[in-house]
Amino acid sequence: RLTKLAASVRADGVSYEESVQVALQAILVSPHFLFKVETPRRVGRDGQMPEIGQYELATRISYFLWSSMPDDELLSLAHRGQLRYRDRLFGKVGRMIQDPRANQFVENFAGQWLQLRNLSQVQPDTRIYRGFNEQIRELMRRETLTFFAGVMRKNMPVTTLLDADFTYLNEDLARFYGIKNVVGSEFRPVSLSGTMRGGLLTHASVLTVTSNPTRTSPVKRGKWILENLLNLPPPPAPANVPELEKSKLVGTLRQRMEQHRSSPACAVCHNMMDPLGFALENFDAVGRWRTRDGREEVDASGKLPDGTEFRGIADLRQLLSTTRRDEFVRCLAEKMLIYAIGRGTEYYDQCAIDEIVARTRDNDYRFAYLIAAIIDSDPFQKQGH
Repeated sequence: RLTKLAASVRADGVSYEESVQVALQAILVSPHFLFKVETPRRVGRDGQMPEIGQYELATRISYFLWSSMPDDELLSLAHRGQLRYRDRLFGKVGRMIQDPRANQFVENFAGQWLQLRNLSQVQPDTRIYRGFNEQIRELMRRETLTFFAGVMRKNMPVTTLLDADFTYLNEDLARFYGIKNVVGSEFRPVSLSGTMRGGLLTHASVLTVTSNPTRTSPVKRGKWILENLLNLPPPPAPANVPELEKSKLVGTLRQRMEQHRSSPACAVCHNMMDPLGFALENFDAVGRWRTRDGREEVDASGKLPDGTEFRGIADLRQLLSTTRRDEFVRCLAEKMLIYAIGRGTEYYDQCAIDEIVARTRDNDYRFAYLIAAIIDSDPFQKQGH
């Protein structure tokens, strides 16, 4: 087809090189070049959606974990019709996670899930937060991505993302955090024993993205936890409620927020968001530890509407990684499934998500089993509605 196109153009009197250019242009604008095209199939007599083909499955797996086309091994498994043999598939998935190309998954998924893409846009006031600069901004991002990759490649429980007693630092970021005995520009595992840090919630990248330029924001931080760790996004704020900075409320930040949520219209959401955010108040707007906010002692206590009380980051971390563990795992599974299949989830996907969470739980919540369960799920293996 392309040869005939080039020949017809050549017959009009253009040069050989120009005729080849036209054929190449046809390739570059083809939907088969621009998109992952999957052959439409009919719904079965039992009403079940059909499975995608072997090569299509290889492509889904590769773009999920590598953001690129399948390698020879994946294509060979597809050619032999073996991609649905669990032992072969999971062995390959394990090798793909260890491959440097999986850095694309770390960068793209973690950047999307944790909102790290927004880190470049926040502008902390450096007159207040001295020591923050563009280098520190990039080191913050790198810490979180390296940590996520480490948990994934070592096949740790996904709850390690919340309760890890280690992170990855270099000398400059460790100094910014006030952590000693880290020397050199290379990132390496660093124990957080004896500190108040541990897990994603104490990463400066997350704490900075969820702050305002001149102060912390318990609302933003609480909302981030609800949306990204528990999958409980609050509804939008009422249109007629002014922002906290523009309101006439007085007192400390906590006092002003308590006055703000005295309105029933505000209380519905803020009673969930604010306590979670206040648990992070010992971290300033660029993620450094503090015990005072100006002249005021930091009050990091909180109480949820169900009566659950906690004080500070240690209690919150314990709450999320134990009592609310399955909610976190379900949230992560759903967000990763959305990333993997390239569409939002629907009501008919809920059974599949239940199965993904159950299989992950049965394997001690380990990271590779979450990925394997997603790949083995109906939404991933079958054509969508």
